Amino acid sequence: MRTPCWLPLLLLAACHPAPARLSPSAFALPDSTALVDGPTGAPVATADLLRRVGSSDFVLLGEVHDNPFAMAARGSLLRTFAARHPAVVFEQFAASEAPIARPAAGESVTVWLDRNGFDRRGWKWPMHEPVVSAALAVGRSLWGSNLSRAQLTPIVMGGTMAAPEPLRRLMERAPLDSAARLVLDSEIVVGHCRQLPETMVPGMVAAQEMRDAAMTHALLLAAPGGPAWLIAGNGHVRRDIAVPRILTRVAPGKRLLVVGLLEREEDGSAPKADERRSYDLVIITPRTARPDPCEQLRQPGAIR
Repeated sequence: MRTPCWLPLLLLAACHPAPARLSPSAFALPDSTALVDGPTGAPVATADLLRRVGSSDFVLLGEVHDNPFAMAARGSLLRTFAARHPAVVFEQFAASEAPIARPAAGESVTVWLDRNGFDRRGWKWPMHEPVVSAALAVGRSLWGSNLSRAQLTPIVMGGTMAAPEPLRRLMERAPLDSAARLVLDSEIVVGHCRQLPETMVPGMVAAQEMRDAAMTHALLLAAPGGPAWLIAGNGHVRRDIAVPRILTRVAPGKRLLVVGLLEREEDGSAPKADERRSYDLVIITPRTARPDPCEQLRQPGAIR
């Protein structure tokens, strides 16, 4: 999801190769970042991050969509695990039932991106170039999971029963409990700068559930043959309300690691505990300077 993270409209039989032997020196975070445990906030060694990534069936890596530190860190992490050849699922590419074909001989990257539903203007290309190029270089396969406005509109208007059958089945197997529903309702309202009419909240929540289901569906398609990684906004990788909640229900016994890439607060302090504890590990990055993302939504008629 772009900033703020809710603004856009919104069985498994795997053969797992042995984890690659890695030295902590093979991957290093910039001095401007910090690695901490999500639930406690305690510092975590890079070697522990590598160990946990290397032993996981699913690795979910969040982002703030316009933060270059997140893109560089995840691209570097992918290249560190080149020997495992993870399948990589992207929020930014259009969803499909088959892997994304790599660029054809002589085809420019921009043409390839456009052909596969990557909105270069919306995603501020080349912001994601470090992680996309790493996936092309070392990924076993690449997958899209992004749903179009046309696909989401029936859900916004009619609820989850209007979802395509494979996604609806996933949502039915992992329904939001009352606590998670309250959290997601709040995130939708705050993410739309408190300008969203109350009557639109249920439909937007349903659309968000469907987007999470689409990412989960892509991960399940990508997983046979080795580990599968997800590249998505932090809101989609939260353990309490998003993709991990579905994955743990539909792929029990699979090893799941969730890494949030969170920015420091405006005063330079670390992310608050309430934000941090939704992830197993958190990479804390410098804050990107940006205009107020709510300004446009405050204009009369911005949300109808």
